[in-house]
Amino acid sequence: MPTETAIIITVIVLVFATFPVALGWAAYYTRNVRTPGATYFDTPDSGK
Repeated sequence: MPTETAIIITVIVLVFATFPVALGWAAYYTRNVRTPGATYFDTPDSGK
């Protein structure tokens, strides 16, 4: 396999491996975020 092909395949694999890591990081750090003024439907008084 030529070196250029191996580098391209490695870059593609890294991109696809980095994407779920970035999504997991974002989900982890925003799991308890409560935006002011937003309507939340998981509390009893959300109909206000």
